[in-house]
Amino acid sequence: LIWWKTYEKDYPVLSQIAKDYLTIQATSVPSERAFSISGLTISKTRNRLDPETARAIICMKNWI
Repeated sequence: LIWWKTYEKDYPVLSQIAKDYLTIQATSVPSERAFSISGLTISKTRNRLDPETARAIICMKNWI
């Protein structure tokens, strides 16, 4: 994370993604939010998504 902090001006989007991906959750609130987002992504009408695709969609929704 220190490297990303140093180079965040050169790589603003990647540094944000790295910070989101590499940080450790201090509370359970973000994980609860992620599960509620996944419920909106994977539903009875959208249940044929490949697991990798579903993970990518959920991850992208968290970054946006």
